[in-house]
Amino acid sequence: MDQIFSVENFDSNGDFTAPSFNEINWEDPALYTMPLTSEELATLTKDTPTNLPLLPGFIAHSSLPDPPTRTPSPHPSEALTPNQSANCAGPLREGNSSTWAAHNPTRPIKRDQKREATKSLHDGISEYLDEQRVKIEVLARTHNVTPKHINDIISVHTNYHNSHKPRLINALIHAKAKELNANKPAGSRYTLAELREMVTNDPQMNKLTEEEKASYIEALNEHRDKKALGVRANNSAAVRDVVATTERLVKELDDLRVRTGIYATLFVVRGHINDMIQSTMHGTDNTEDLWEDVYEHPMADFLRQYEQWACTQDQNLNERESLEAMRKQVRKMIFRGLFAVTGKKDIAMNYHNYETAIVETYGVRLVGWPHGVNFISPSNIGTVGDIRKLRDALKSRICYWTVLSPAELKSHAAELNTRRLAGEIVRKPRKKRSDSGVPRKRKALATAGQAGQENQRVSKKAKRTAPQLRQAPKSSEVVESSDGLEDE
Repeated sequence: MDQIFSVENFDSNGDFTAPSFNEINWEDPALYTMPLTSEELATLTKDTPTNLPLLPGFIAHSSLPDPPTRTPSPHPSEALTPNQSANCAGPLREGNSSTWAAHNPTRPIKRDQKREATKSLHDGISEYLDEQRVKIEVLARTHNVTPKHINDIISVHTNYHNSHKPRLINALIHAKAKELNANKPAGSRYTLAELREMVTNDPQMNKLTEEEKASYIEALNEHRDKKALGVRANNSAAVRDVVATTERLVKELDDLRVRTGIYATLFVVRGHINDMIQSTMHGTDNTEDLWEDVYEHPMADFLRQYEQWACTQDQNLNERESLEAMRKQVRKMIFRGLFAVTGKKDIAMNYHNYETAIVETYGVRLVGWPHGVNFISPSNIGTVGDIRKLRDALKSRICYWTVLSPAELKSHAAELNTRRLAGEIVRKPRKKRSDSGVPRKRKALATAGQAGQENQRVSKKAKRTAPQLRQAPKSSEVVESSDGLEDE
């Protein structure tokens, strides 16, 4: 930008003279106002009327006439009088240049823009909600339902979300809280923000090894499992937990029914005769009609029978998870999965010849078997930890049956053939009898009628009533007629 000087700074010869300190009028507003260049003046006055007051008494150095020696001397007629200078300085003296908004009067203020945008959004939402309320009332009257029912359909959502994997920072905060807040009374404990700041500023936390990090995360996992699976201290706390959880489940099932159209039935019964839990049942839509239409009994009868069965078990949590009980659960889940993928009711699981008798024959495979658990029959698993790990994997669908594709089945058959050619025994032979090679008497072949009678299944009613039949006295082989007696 070209430097700007006043006319008074030049003498009659055109030489520049600097004013002394006492000659400067420090009350002149022109000293504190930034002058504009000729380009800026032309831009501002391009579309303005010509009757505006003149600019202040400053002229650009570039607009001065060419100097005869060093600096040109302005023509007396071009110089501004003191009155013109005073008149020109008025608008700039009255202008406000204390803020950036005052420097840019033609630009909108960001704060005002945001306030106007927020107000416009709220007005639009209010207008939309009013229209929605009116339409919901019309729909409710048209379809003979309540407005609440329509609102529930519109605003269905789930409150359940997948749990995130524990992070190291959360594990460290948990450890710091156990260390500092363990013996402090309520109200004097450190807050989460304070604990987070302590962990961040602790230099020892930045020097942890991988084993120490894993131990902190494992401790947090154990705390979460204990919080989720911990047994309630008394019956009242258990009842409150059951009621709150059941209400959430009922709402989730109803919302899921609206979103997907499913049918669902929920039974909640107590597990011990001394429990104070109230048995509850719930069915979406007309699910309760199923029990009367198919089983010819109301749903409440099944709830009572379910409660009676649960109370007669008389088992606590440890007894329910005994080794034999979990073996039974695993056997059932494996068989049901195998039956579901093959569709064969008479199928049996074969662990010794699994690769040939199951995979090769039926084209299915059991994937996700827990690491560290031997692939043997559940009846031969001897530790509670291993059988529980397998049971949990089957329940959570980590371990499941799957059908092999034609390419996978072909690859498996080729692998078996390669192992056979290498001399490996792929199919294990059956165990020989202890009396193998000893001649035994053959049973006589039964006739068709005898075979039918032997294979005929005796009903439970016949088995139950057979011992209860009383032996009647045998009748005589020959009964003399009364006529003969009369002839004698």
